[in-house]
Amino acid sequence: MSSSTEKFRKALPASWRPVYEVLSRGNFIPTLVGGSVRDFYLTGNVGFDWDLELTHPTVEFTKDLWKQLGKDLHALGRTTYLPYDIIRLEIGKHQFEFSAPRVETYIESNQHKNFEAAFDLKAPFEKSVLRRDFTINAMGLRFHSDKNIELLDPLEGLRHLRDKLLYPAGVDFGKDPVRFLRALRFLHKLGFGLSSELEKILEQMDVTGFSATYLWNEMQKSGDPIGYYKELLDWQPTHPEMKLPVGKEFLSKIDEIKLVLKDPSFHEEWMIALEWVGIPCESWQTYFSLSSETCRRLGRWAECSKKFTSIQPEIFHGEFDEIKDKAEFEVLFDWYFTTKQLLQKNPNLPLLAMVENYLPAWIHLYRFEVVKDVKHIDPPLRAKYQIWNLCQRL
Repeated sequence: MSSSTEKFRKALPASWRPVYEVLSRGNFIPTLVGGSVRDFYLTGNVGFDWDLELTHPTVEFTKDLWKQLGKDLHALGRTTYLPYDIIRLEIGKHQFEFSAPRVETYIESNQHKNFEAAFDLKAPFEKSVLRRDFTINAMGLRFHSDKNIELLDPLEGLRHLRDKLLYPAGVDFGKDPVRFLRALRFLHKLGFGLSSELEKILEQMDVTGFSATYLWNEMQKSGDPIGYYKELLDWQPTHPEMKLPVGKEFLSKIDEIKLVLKDPSFHEEWMIALEWVGIPCESWQTYFSLSSETCRRLGRWAECSKKFTSIQPEIFHGEFDEIKDKAEFEVLFDWYFTTKQLLQKNPNLPLLAMVENYLPAWIHLYRFEVVKDVKHIDPPLRAKYQIWNLCQRL
């Protein structure tokens, strides 16, 4: 066993031993695969989410065999069953997913997961690993025993990891458009480069088949959704067929967007930021199938907000009858209650933080309590009177 695999063995979580005992009783040979292996060689951490490929020296894969394995594992924690006969076991904060080696045959390219899977518990690692995306994700740590762990690396993923270059793991890489998104995510998040082989594949791929859900997921996994989105736009001249919610106008506004978009993990914040910098958010709402009513309110809020960068509270100082019919006061009235409605529906929206940062003269409009004694005001004007009263205190 090498020094690196010995280091891995010493870092094994306590929850692994009973899992390994169950697998050993069934004569399964587990191999840790995928991102956990990559991240161990990058950071030295064994992580909490493990993908394990199970081989068996004598038996064929059957539903009954797999069902019995699930029952045996269930004694250790919570089990659930995922597509492609994956068994997930949760023990405390650790999550183990077990799958049989499989060979994937694509029915049609340009569609994510558009393949047929054939399971083979006797398949050699160098064959089953060809279905993976990158060579750095095609390494395995095989448990021959609880003390004998071997690194399996038929595609030289460890060398590519050290060289910080992405290589495709198999000939079918270009048939899955989501892998285009994943490649850009690894480039952006890990700071890796493209091998000439992979660069050619990415240039020639048909990337029309990924969905809005996969785009959003990869943006979030990138750790820098704004920068990742810029990477996509940089590739758009190569792939004019690629459908994105916002086009090249995003690039000229990116510095402004970074200032406004504090938490890019929420669609609402993207829509506010886009409207704030002058990019209509309707295309974002349509692309991601978001609530049109929320989009309309967020757009109106941002549009009104920008007007108050040049309007000071003093413009509304004076008698109520003189102020209530001003066009600017109508905008203020709409802005105030739109803010309240949006925050009532989603208290986590950063609307008040944006007001404080960009419209500091107006933040106390939302901090002061409205006057309650308005019985002397005609009912249709009472809400306006309350907003006018707030302005007198600014």
